[in-house]
Amino acid sequence: MVGLIPTKGSFTVPGINISRIEAKERADHLFVHSYDVTLDVTTGAEVFYSKSVAKFSCNAPGYSTFIDACGRSIISATLNGSPVDTSNFDGESVFLHNLAAENELIIEIEAIYSKSGEGLQRSVDPSDNEIYLYSQGETAYIRHMFPCFDQPSLKATFALTVTTPDHWEAISNNTQIGKEVAADKATWKFAATPRIPMYLAALIAGPYSHVHDVYKGSKDIPLGIYCRKSMAQFVEADDVFLLTKQGFEYFEKTFGLAYPFEKYDQIAVVDFNFGAMENAGAVTFREDLLVFRSHMPEKMYMSRANVILHEMAHMWFGDLVTMSWWDDLWLNESFAEFMAYLAMVEGTRFTGGWAAFNSERKNWAYRQDQLISTHPIVADMVDIEAVNANFDGITYSKGASVLQQLVAHVGRDNFISGLQKYFAKHAWGNTTLKDLFDQLEAASGRSLDSWAATWLQTAGVNTLRPELVIDGDTYSSVAIKQEAPLIPAGSTQLRPHRLAVGLYDIDGGSIKLRTSVELDVAGALTVVPQFAGQKVADLLLINDRDLSYAKLRFDSRSLTTLKTHLGTITDPLTRALCWAAVWDMHRDAEISSSDFLDIAFAGLPGESDDAVVNITLTQMYTSVEAYAEDSQRDAMRLKIANGLDALTKSAAPGSDLQMLYARAFAQNAFTPEHIKSVQGLLNGSAPGFIVDADQRWFFIIALSERGAITREELDAELARDNTTSGNCFYETAIAAAPTAEAKDYAWNKIINEDIQTSVRSALVAGFQRPIQRDLLSTYVDRYFDSIMAVWESKSYEGASKVVSGLYPSWVLTQSTIDKTTGWLDTIGKEAPTVLRKLVIEARDGLMRALKVQKSK
Repeated sequence: MVGLIPTKGSFTVPGINISRIEAKERADHLFVHSYDVTLDVTTGAEVFYSKSVAKFSCNAPGYSTFIDACGRSIISATLNGSPVDTSNFDGESVFLHNLAAENELIIEIEAIYSKSGEGLQRSVDPSDNEIYLYSQGETAYIRHMFPCFDQPSLKATFALTVTTPDHWEAISNNTQIGKEVAADKATWKFAATPRIPMYLAALIAGPYSHVHDVYKGSKDIPLGIYCRKSMAQFVEADDVFLLTKQGFEYFEKTFGLAYPFEKYDQIAVVDFNFGAMENAGAVTFREDLLVFRSHMPEKMYMSRANVILHEMAHMWFGDLVTMSWWDDLWLNESFAEFMAYLAMVEGTRFTGGWAAFNSERKNWAYRQDQLISTHPIVADMVDIEAVNANFDGITYSKGASVLQQLVAHVGRDNFISGLQKYFAKHAWGNTTLKDLFDQLEAASGRSLDSWAATWLQTAGVNTLRPELVIDGDTYSSVAIKQEAPLIPAGSTQLRPHRLAVGLYDIDGGSIKLRTSVELDVAGALTVVPQFAGQKVADLLLINDRDLSYAKLRFDSRSLTTLKTHLGTITDPLTRALCWAAVWDMHRDAEISSSDFLDIAFAGLPGESDDAVVNITLTQMYTSVEAYAEDSQRDAMRLKIANGLDALTKSAAPGSDLQMLYARAFAQNAFTPEHIKSVQGLLNGSAPGFIVDADQRWFFIIALSERGAITREELDAELARDNTTSGNCFYETAIAAAPTAEAKDYAWNKIINEDIQTSVRSALVAGFQRPIQRDLLSTYVDRYFDSIMAVWESKSYEGASKVVSGLYPSWVLTQSTIDKTTGWLDTIGKEAPTVLRKLVIEARDGLMRALKVQKSK
């Protein structure tokens, strides 16, 4: 952490972790007009040439500041024609003194390629040894590609010229306006963008395969899909283009404003840390989210649609209108998350998207919000370190859930009207939350001060329970009891909720809605007068239709109904709500692992939503491996494996559910007979089941975890699938083997070698296997001895994956908790905030597991 930069004179080194105060100071004095960037990526495998010409104004001539520049060395630097002293270049910043009213800064650097997806990433495709590049700027990584004032509030135009091998393609934010080929090299020139923050500046280069189309809306928008040559055969261009066009049609109509850029390319890249990145006009996607090389269940097609629409929503909210500082990161991401699901449900074939949001994304929010590290939606982003710590379920999914409440609060028409005026007023500028709320208040006539203070500035999740008075088979009174969050400790926060309450009855073997009432819930107890005198329902569901954000609980009759009939609920969103509530009850030790498995196995045969099935299968695995008592775990393992074997055999041949159940069975295989069945699945024993490349690896990894496959067989499998994905699966399979040698191999490679981020993630996935607790227990002390050095020696993305991924989560003992606390109180006491948060959150999960175990 570095200090504030004084104006003029001496100042402390800002470094990469720029603070909000430092950023504001720069923004108060500078206005950046343009960047003209020249890159040469033909200079070798480690470094590339980067030249930045920045033109900017300064409102206080004589002022001193710095520009962000990360690289091996400075080749040259001039400010207004005079040399800049770079003799003390620290690899992070170039200091600028005696600025004029108008300035031209020219810096040439020897920049370094990334292996961790920060800056300009360089990857090699093992199938053909071709090289692929992509840039990643958010949050503050674009300075690794070219010198710039790397903060959201200093927007500028961006023009790029890049020299590549002549057989490559090059993509940037705007259209290509020139290309010259000479001596096996090509030099590409791209038109300048409108004013954007530099974290959105983009270069993607390599021998990418590509297909094109045009969206004809308020203007023609050229569309492109790019991927590595080795993946071109798997691109489903028609479906991706269809969703893209549907997204443009929906957003242009809803936002009342045409798409603000000149073209729209979507590029599948490898070694990517996120799902996708909203670079203006050149969106990058983690390859396996955009291009499917194997058969995928429908939930993955829905996920792809959601990611496409999420990034597209950012073109308006984030790219056209940009947050002034990362305090409003939550709004940037929550808005895109909310609008993506809204567009998906209302504008595409994925009309059941809100059930997936509840089961996957909202569950993430509830989990994050019940950690000791929970924070308000509007977090205090004092610096980039704090920003990196808050890319979490609260920022994304709790925020999106609360936006649902905001829409209910101001009214949908008013919400859309306010958005349209917001975009029109602030196009190409920077804003804060207040700017958006000003427009929503004007449109709705409602003050949002109290709502914002309650929902955005306090942490934790409330619990809603039914309070019933029953006379015979009739409700005398129905009320909703609201409880303050258990975390943060001592919270007394009760929130206003606009929600619905539904009564459901068993009818002909299924559970159907009788009636639903929408009302405002506030304070500790809210009566639902409409239900007085009504017949007692088989299921009473608070937060029917999932309008609010809260933990849900059931009365005894409703819980009995769910234990036997959850899968027969006719409405998918209602089922998802009930699944989520039952899981939350289990995590709070209100029902046992055995009871949870019983409910799951009773409900799964009737569940048709594969997103809900998938998350439930994951929860069942966690229940057995984390929440079951040690003395009962083997019995639970046998129970879950046998049940999943039966579900696999009963599923329709070739169906998505058959695939999900087969993979879950392999993950939970326990006995020698189970292992033989997994080998049978690998060899095609299941009718209709297509054992393609990814499916093969899934079963192979399960067999390796159980010592049922040799290293020679793994080598042969890699030879069969020597691709980027195949190499990652291979590393996972090696690391998953139940031997000390396999664990040492993975540990040393993760900790000590400079490897690609995808390989590191694959090794971590194989290393952490809960059925190998005895092997993993020998690494507890090594973990705490290593993590500070890891943090100091690796990039943030690399280090955070190691710290979270290698935490001894499956060594479920009080000793592990004590050692964690000991590290936090000694070596880690002065550790960076983000590192401490990662360790604290990991300990929190372990403490919850032991609490649930002991409550039986």
